[in-house]
Amino acid sequence: MSGPQIPGYTYLEHLGRGGFADVYLYEQEWPRQRVAVKVVRSDVPLTDREKSLFTAEANAMAQLSDHPYIVSVITAGVTEASSGGRPYLVMRYCPPPDLGVRVRTAPMQVADTISTAVKLASAVETAHRSGIIHRDIKPSNVLVTTYSEPALSDFGIAGRVADIAGESEVRISFPWSPPELLDGRSNGSVTSDVYSLGATIWNLLTGRSPFAIPGGDNSPRGLSARILHAPPPLTRRPDVPASLERLLQQCLAKQPEHRPQSALELARALQRIETEAGYARTPIAVEGDRPAPGVLPPVSDDPDTTHVRPMTVISSSGPRGASIETGPATEAGPTRRSSVVWAVAGTAVLAVVGVLLAVNLAGGNDAEEPITRPTTSSTPLGVAPEAPTRAPTVTGARSEDRVTFTWRSPDAGQAGDTWEWKRTDTGESRRTSDTTLAVASSGRTCLQVRLIRGSYASPWAEDCVD
Repeated sequence: MSGPQIPGYTYLEHLGRGGFADVYLYEQEWPRQRVAVKVVRSDVPLTDREKSLFTAEANAMAQLSDHPYIVSVITAGVTEASSGGRPYLVMRYCPPPDLGVRVRTAPMQVADTISTAVKLASAVETAHRSGIIHRDIKPSNVLVTTYSEPALSDFGIAGRVADIAGESEVRISFPWSPPELLDGRSNGSVTSDVYSLGATIWNLLTGRSPFAIPGGDNSPRGLSARILHAPPPLTRRPDVPASLERLLQQCLAKQPEHRPQSALELARALQRIETEAGYARTPIAVEGDRPAPGVLPPVSDDPDTTHVRPMTVISSSGPRGASIETGPATEAGPTRRSSVVWAVAGTAVLAVVGVLLAVNLAGGNDAEEPITRPTTSSTPLGVAPEAPTRAPTVTGARSEDRVTFTWRSPDAGQAGDTWEWKRTDTGESRRTSDTTLAVASSGRTCLQVRLIRGSYASPWAEDCVD
């Protein structure tokens, strides 16, 4: 397959094909460099919708091109009439294979997984602060630069916060999309991107998607049933910290309000796990000095981090201290790893640069599909019987200026069970073995509680007292 003629570029080879576009390797003549060029396929009708999607992708990626963990856009244009007049996008070339292929046969080490996850969360946070919801975060859309750094790509189905609620058609990727996109409750949100990012992190540790069953039914219908109904599974890797297992379960929660409420919150939680495990702290790189309206809550006053200003790198030097560098990232503590140790597959593969692949989903891989309302199953799969699958019951009662909460679990108690509670009105949280809490409060008081059993966590339950 030969690429179209584009003035100033010399065709080298075909890299990949998806349902919407082909991706080619070209050499830019001046300044001389290799680039990836995404061209709308000649057999795809150029409807107003397709033109709009391509234009939106070009604008979104160009707006975010300066981020170190997002694929850079160099330019865009339309091929000559002799080549069909097809829109194209010129991007930084990232050598094959993509991250999904790299971990399929050799999952990543825990420390490198967390470091990569912090970097990707930084990229997603920056997109959200620009008002962009990605909606297609998955391992195959994470490329690897020549400097062995992850780079988020493919904003082809991204949406603007102000526009996505009114969309009549939404494209999703099995099996990385959250329940609310599968059943039509949402067209995409900050927390839906957090879910997909959590599923991607889970994949880095296991080489498969969270709800895929080796040798089982991994069709869209089978995957949808488990995504909608099965409790979030554990990786079951013995070297994965229990705190990381719990965080991934939170990311994969069925209800968006039970997940980390921003990519920045997820990144900070990952940093805390790095500290607990004795790993070098990975800086958070965030662009933008304030959240876009309606996208994110205000930056918290977490003492481990600091507020964000334009193009800063947030780097905590210890559990209580923080420093900001506007130049290259540095660490006051352990030496930061210079690059991710990637597990490279031993066979030659083709990189897919910024394009949605149509692959054999029955084999457990991911593919872009038009959204449907799938038939679901009520049978939970993929979690051990001892895991608490139901939320506890929480009841609050007021006596003048004092509120008392009590709670219990519908699952039978086991030795070692503990509880985690947090006040959503103040942010205070604690781990305890008690089943009651009394607080002094004259206003509305809200408490969330969940059961912690080993590496498992139940869904959150909440009650509020006025």
